[in-house]
Amino acid sequence: MEALQKVADSLGMPVRSLIQYSLWSAVVLVMLGVGQTYITNIIGVAYPAFMSFRALETDGLDDDKQWLTYWVCFGAFNIVDQFAGIILRFIPFYFFVKCGFLIYLFHPSTLGATTVYNNLVLPQVKKYEDQIAKIEKKVSSLAGDKKED
Repeated sequence: MEALQKVADSLGMPVRSLIQYSLWSAVVLVMLGVGQTYITNIIGVAYPAFMSFRALETDGLDDDKQWLTYWVCFGAFNIVDQFAGIILRFIPFYFFVKCGFLIYLFHPSTLGATTVYNNLVLPQVKKYEDQIAKIEKKVSSLAGDKKED
């Protein structure tokens, strides 16, 4: 945070404005197709990771639950993105839409991760709960066998 403050001071603007201008610049670059993969991943990981660290240091559990929910949704989205990404990249402004979706997931005013989790992720996990438990048991037993060797 000190480095951010130094940069803001050298530019003669508040840190909040510096962050806002940086985010707007990133959005414009994504729209123009410049560094879109890197920028989208930074937006989807950097801010949520920082906020997750902060949430771990607070006494309440609400923020912990929100950020854990975000990471579950982010992980599920990344799995889909890895397998369907080749096709999805042909969609115009895909990375712009992806960036918007990730912001929707973590933004405090939308709490989109909770909505996505409750409506998409949780029903699928419940639907395949028995199969997931069998796979988990099989993997655990294999890991136990390797551990004993």
